Amino acid sequence: MELQRKNKSLFIDKEAIFALLLCQEGLLYPVTHLMDEAKMLEVDKTGLYNNQRFPLSFILAPAGKRNEEIIKTATKGEVLDLVYNNQVYGTLKVDSSFFIDKKERLLKIMSGDIYSQKAQDIYRRLGNYAICGEYNIITSLANNCFDNRIAKDKILQFKKSTKAQSITSMVLDASPITRIHEHIFRLILDKNQLLILLLLRKQNEDLLDFQIRKECLEYVIENFLPKGKIMIFPLDNIYLFAGAHGIILDAILSQNLGCERIVIGENYPNLAIYYDHQKIHSIFDTTKNIKIKVKLLSEFVYCNQCNTIISTKTCPHGKHHHINYSSNFIQSILKAGLIPPTILVRKEVSAKILSHLFPKRFQHIIKQYQTMFSKNGILQEQSEEDFYLKLIELYQTHP
Repeated sequence: MELQRKNKSLFIDKEAIFALLLCQEGLLYPVTHLMDEAKMLEVDKTGLYNNQRFPLSFILAPAGKRNEEIIKTATKGEVLDLVYNNQVYGTLKVDSSFFIDKKERLLKIMSGDIYSQKAQDIYRRLGNYAICGEYNIITSLANNCFDNRIAKDKILQFKKSTKAQSITSMVLDASPITRIHEHIFRLILDKNQLLILLLLRKQNEDLLDFQIRKECLEYVIENFLPKGKIMIFPLDNIYLFAGAHGIILDAILSQNLGCERIVIGENYPNLAIYYDHQKIHSIFDTTKNIKIKVKLLSEFVYCNQCNTIISTKTCPHGKHHHINYSSNFIQSILKAGLIPPTILVRKEVSAKILSHLFPKRFQHIIKQYQTMFSKNGILQEQSEEDFYLKLIELYQTHP
């Protein structure tokens, strides 16, 4: 839809589109619409919406002088276009507009952590005024904006067609997907018919961007895990999920996707694990009306005495026998252009990532020594990815 309409325009960012889309699809239920000033103050004070747990108010307050002028002068019943990147993504019928305290809003979002770089980025995108009213995001446009994202209705249709009764979700960034991830997936599928992976799409991607992470995850699911048992739901890591309450919103989102359980590692940020009367407690023990069950996973490692992946709680050997699956460590190996040990990452995943990070790195070697990497003596076109796989096989060759 071209920007040729007569309505006034509110210029919003990609984060706002995603948040509005989640709400429109019912994935933030009990919240189903933008809040007015009275409801904003109530929710921010109580952490409840219609007597159900919801950690912060859901409002639209885009930054910018032009936006501020539009919001301040908007009249009830007026229709505004919601514009991102010079494209109309939806409309909003104005009900009311009101002033917000940006600092108070930031404190609520970040749970007090207002000095980090992430907090400052959020502060810059907040306006001084919020606007509410009925809105509509054009789903087809929005889904294209988010790489043909799977919508809620498709997941519910899949659940119905497969007659899945037990569904679990898990939030991860898979940066990269490791053997530990696979181990956890299998443990979950032992007791569940469907696993929904909420794959985080970061605002500021690090070494591995969303596309390569998703490609590697899809490859492992397709080739090494049960067919039709795992679905990927791309989840933009928007500011609503930024603070300590983000994990509560993960649970609310999962519940609205039809999940009965959410799996979370005990070292997950903001989980607030503590022990009382020999029982593990977390932030979920302080919540109200979130019915989804929470499964806490202990840390998994590879033990060179047990010769397998094992929980640190059940392994009888010391930490000096454990190999930890640190994503930062694995990324450092990949960043140096090295192949991580296959005990950490599948060779196929390493090949995909290295060929992505270092395109045409070995082009001249492949051409010069093509016969070394041919199959059955037949010369075939070799890709960078093929080269890495053949190289790994040579490393593993022994008498």
